Amino acid sequence: MTPHPMRAPCAALVASIMGLLALVPTASAQSVEGLTAKCTAVGGSVAKCMELAITARSLQGHVGLMAGLGSEVAGSASTLGHRLKSTPHVSGDLRLAFANVALPDLFDAGTELPRKTTFVIPTLEAGVAVGVFDGFSIVPTVGGVLSLDAFGSTSVLFLPSGEGFDGHEAALTLGVRVGVFRESFTLPGVAVSVSHRSFGTVRLGSATGPWGGVELAPSVTSLRATVGKDLLGVGVLAGVGKDWYSGRATLQQREVTGTVISATDNSYDQSRSLIFGGLSLNFLILQVSTEAGWAHGFSAVAGQQGSNFDPAAGTLFGSLALRLTF
Repeated sequence: MTPHPMRAPCAALVASIMGLLALVPTASAQSVEGLTAKCTAVGGSVAKCMELAITARSLQGHVGLMAGLGSEVAGSASTLGHRLKSTPHVSGDLRLAFANVALPDLFDAGTELPRKTTFVIPTLEAGVAVGVFDGFSIVPTVGGVLSLDAFGSTSVLFLPSGEGFDGHEAALTLGVRVGVFRESFTLPGVAVSVSHRSFGTVRLGSATGPWGGVELAPSVTSLRATVGKDLLGVGVLAGVGKDWYSGRATLQQREVTGTVISATDNSYDQSRSLIFGGLSLNFLILQVSTEAGWAHGFSAVAGQQGSNFDPAAGTLFGSLALRLTF
């Protein structure tokens, strides 16, 4: 029997996706409880230690999200491919993004537990993507199977000093995108990507403040799946994703005796999923796109003592981008 022409590429695609998933770290469900226990073991109060650990987890998610957002290549659901057989497409984009952030207010000295504070984090991102491999064509209208892009970006997160942050933060992202199908007259573009983001040190609050301070050295591994189609110059895109956050988290607080205590978890791991969608206007080599999405919250923490900050609440994010493709 003659093998079906789609069988080998589809098998290779499944193997590629499984290989990408194998690179993803496993998240610990007990990270908040574990860091809280380390904090109380060195003399911290249970209430302060737990609120600081919850703050660290939420802050890790917000910072990681703002460096990653929705689609890895702004407004693009399909791999880039080649202009000519030996000449790859190259894409560059500039993206302005925001996230509506909620955290416990570590400077709230007026209540037994910190109230919730909300603010917006803006981010500026510059990215580039290159079509590495054009993929396989199964039939004339089905191409780009197992095509490959490489992409990278740098982001600046404008963390507000008025909320207790220690200056802005930069992130670097590197990743690859594997094509399921490239967009054609009859098919949408479908792709799966994996990326890794690294940061410097993020600081919020102070050990001498009412509730203490948090210091993070985070990294993020992201998986995205996107589908999109150009409809008479107007592109539509939808996607789902999963982010795995990891890195070092340190909690600091000053006790009533004046002693400053510190507790560190060098493998502070979390994960959450997100959904997003977008529209774009395409003008030959120039594209203007916008996206909006929702990142799910983290799980509730047993023993959290009545704070009005809900760690399970999700996060709204959005972006506006310009992209040039040659």
